[in-house]
Amino acid sequence: MTEPTAAYRKAVAEATAHHAKSKTYSGKFLRPHKPWLLEIIGRHNIASAIDYGCGKGAQYDWVDPEDGQTLEQAFGFPVYKFDPAWPPYAKEPEAGAKFDLVLCTHVLGSIPITDLPWVIARLGDLCTRGKVIYVAEKLGPVQKTALSAPQDRPVGWTSAQWREALGAHLPAHCHAYLSTRDATPDGVLTQRWRFGPGKRDWPLVWTSGVSQ
Repeated sequence: MTEPTAAYRKAVAEATAHHAKSKTYSGKFLRPHKPWLLEIIGRHNIASAIDYGCGKGAQYDWVDPEDGQTLEQAFGFPVYKFDPAWPPYAKEPEAGAKFDLVLCTHVLGSIPITDLPWVIARLGDLCTRGKVIYVAEKLGPVQKTALSAPQDRPVGWTSAQWREALGAHLPAHCHAYLSTRDATPDGVLTQRWRFGPGKRDWPLVWTSGVSQ
């Protein structure tokens, strides 16, 4: 499948309506990923980025009290902001545009499962060969009720299911990182996984903020 389904178009319409009447979908959940992203930017010599599903873009207005910088100042380059459900950032990237870093945080979990293959493949199409795709998802139940038909979305998927879906549809020519956040009875568990060009195994590289 390469084209949006009716379910996807409905989801975007619902998200657009919710954006207009709510302060949610701000994009602020990207902020905790800053230290890890800075490491990736340095390691992979990143010089450009797109935030796919950036929400209202509040993450780029935030000034980190630790260093007094916005995210873009810390990254060292501007970020192309794209979100089809928020009119200020709904402009599609130019045809053939490529970015060294493709960010997609807390977005795929809201997309109908039938549309995940082409959306994930599109992340790969936007990525410069040999560079990085960074995906983050929350595991477990989702409290938001803004979108209909949660049974048709990857709500409650495990990290293994996310790794399988990403591995099946991301290109072999890019590095990929998956960050998962799971609220367990013992506290929040954060894990990060990666695979490199030409590989489909996902070694665990980070758990609860402790390097492995």
